[in-house]
This record gives sequence, C-alpha cells and structure tokens, in this order.
Amino acid sequence: MTHLRRVANATVLFIAFTITARAQFWVRDSTVLPESITGGGSHEGSRGTLNFTTSVYGGLEFNDNVELSEHGNSGLALRTGITTGVHYPVSEKNELTFDASLERLTYLSGVSGSESYNSILPGTATTFTIFAGPVRVRNFLQADLTEDPVSNPVINNTARFGRFNALAGTQIDWDMNKVIWQLTGSVGRQLATESVNNQIDLWRYSVGLRTVFPVGPGTAWGLSTSYAITRYDEKIQNDSTTRAIGAFGRIALGRNMSLESNVGFQTTNYDSTGSISDNTDYDGIYGSLAFNHQLRRTFSYTLSLRHDIDEGYGTNFYRITEISLSATMKMVNKWDLIANTGWQWIDESGSGEQAQRLNLGLEARRPLGRKVDGSIGVSHVEKFSDQAGKDYTQNRAYFSIRYTF
Repeated sequence: MTHLRRVANATVLFIAFTITARAQFWVRDSTVLPESITGGGSHEGSRGTLNFTTSVYGGLEFNDNVELSEHGNSGLALRTGITTGVHYPVSEKNELTFDASLERLTYLSGVSGSESYNSILPGTATTFTIFAGPVRVRNFLQADLTEDPVSNPVINNTARFGRFNALAGTQIDWDMNKVIWQLTGSVGRQLATESVNNQIDLWRYSVGLRTVFPVGPGTAWGLSTSYAITRYDEKIQNDSTTRAIGAFGRIALGRNMSLESNVGFQTTNYDSTGSISDNTDYDGIYGSLAFNHQLRRTFSYTLSLRHDIDEGYGTNFYRITEISLSATMKMVNKWDLIANTGWQWIDESGSGEQAQRLNLGLEARRPLGRKVDGSIGVSHVEKFSDQAGKDYTQNRAYFSIRYTF
C-alpha cells in the first residue's frame, strides 16, 4: 500500500502543488506510462490475502484570491476527503488493486458563499494484472478531476476551471532477461465540468513502445517511441497528431542518491478544423531530470527540472519549463517539516501570453495519536504575465486532521 500511504500523507498544500504539473492530459501521454517496468514473473503475497486501508481527513483553508485576478476575493473553505487502497492477490498469477482519493472543498464565506470544488486526486486507479511466465499484462483505468483554476498556469480570472480526465488501457511487459519490452495502448477522455469550457472536451488515442535495459540494482536505461491522436468534440481547438522518440534512464549514485532522466524529440501537427486563430505546430525537445538525495536520516530532498508542452486553451499548446526543489526534515517532538519551491516559465503558442510563476509551500505535520495526525501549512503562488490583467498573487493557509482506519 505504498501508493496509498504517499497519497494519504499529502494534504491540501502539496495536492495543489502537484496538480499544477499534472492536471491535464499531456500531449505525449503515451510515454507517461502508468507504472514502471517490472517484467514478468509472479507477484508477492499470498493468494486471497486482502489488504485494505482507508484514511479520512478534514480541515479549514483560507484563500485570499480565489478567482486568480489582480484584485481577487478571499474565502474560508472546509476541505474534506477520503483515501482508500485495496490490494487483492486473486491467485499467484493475478492481482487486483484499487486506489482512490476523493475530496470536496466548500467555501463557507466568499465566492457566492457556497461555491464548492469536487476532486478526484491524481493516483486514483484500478488495475488487474495477469502474470504469464516472462510476460506481465496490466489492464488499468485511471481518473482524476480538478476544478481549482490554480492547477493550470494559463488560466486567470475565474473561480473554477474543471476538467475530468479518464485513461483506460493495457500495458504489456515482456521480460527477456537482458532486455524488457513494454507496449502500452490507451484511450483517454477529457471533459469540462462547466459548459462554458466545452472546447476542451476531447478524445485521445495513443500507443507507446519502450525498450528497457536493466544494468544493475536501481539502474536501467532505455529507448521510447510513441504516437498519439487528439480529437476535440467542439470545432474550437485544433485536432492534433503527435510523434515522439526519446531515451530515459535511472542510475543509483549511491545507497542514498539516485538520478532519473528522460529526454527526446517530438513533433505535434495541428490541423485547421478549429476556430482559434493559431496555426502553430510544435517541433522540439522534451525532457526531465530529477535528483533524489537522502542526505541524512532526518533530511532528504529532490531537485527536478522539466521541459514539456501541454494542451492550450484558446491556443494550440503552451510550453512549460519548470525547476522545483522539495525537502523533508524530521524535527523534534515528532514534527516533520516539508518545503516546496518552484519556478515556471510558460509560453503559449500563436499570439498567446508569456508568463512566469513562482510556487512556494511550507507544511508541518505531526502524529497526534496511533491513528491520527495533524498538519498546518501555507502556500504562495505569484504569476507575472506580459499581458494586462493576467498577473495575480494567491496565498493560502490551512490546517487538517487525518484519521487512518
């Protein structure tokens, strides 16, 4: 239940910070695979042993700029959520997993007094895996829903920008000892939660192939290629076709250090079926780099760099380059201190805006009992745009209590 524990420990501040990077389908989502390479064989655990964990949490949050405008309204909100994880080994050759994180934020004051957001947090998924000798077949269904506009860096001057994403597909790993082949096919669906934003409703069909070469414990490298087609329901955004080829790797630099990288070249061609005035295609590099370091038992950090493109709103796409640093420190009296900082460069295609965004977050959490823990935190998001009326600053403060059954 590693994934469940990770989700359950992330409260509102870091949920919002993570969603900023992964709220929508990425143009090249066929290479953002649902699980790392494991090859074939059989799973761990006894047949029929059901592992089940559930956490519930609740707390208050103050937001001084709900609409992301230059002079936005503030609001006090109640945030409640539940996180559930199930792992069921059906047999030595089959297993079923289910992870779900649901959340609701209801404003008690401000934002018309009763505005609410519903969320299905990233990581919500169900999978059924079949092991057959050196082959592993993993069928998956993933879903996420976010209505908080701060999760999209090109959205301004609105209290809600909702997107529901679902991704269904199959991942096949064939372990040939010195090389692992992985084939993934998926169908994705995105829907806006408000009719005014129906222009982002889309279908995506994608296929990806990866070749992985294990080198040693914690170290591997490989090559990837993918093809994806995006089709919008409305004839506002332009349909597109994406092709990508790249390389990736992970290396253990020591017992407490690792480096992960992903780099490649992609082309995305947009047709002229939409009504937006953007005819820009994309040909360029994508990549990411993450350095993880457990400096000492009480302190660890991750330094990340990413460059990619995402679907636009009123434009074909936007480029995003981001550098971020997250750190966790164990303090006295069982307190954990978690800090995040990041800087984003955003460049919309066509005649869209160019902007930068600063993200800061600080959270302290502590166990309050055997099954109860509490957290308090603050976050700061500030956007600097080259277009009038699109600058904003948003500050949040919150506390939360979580109970694990």
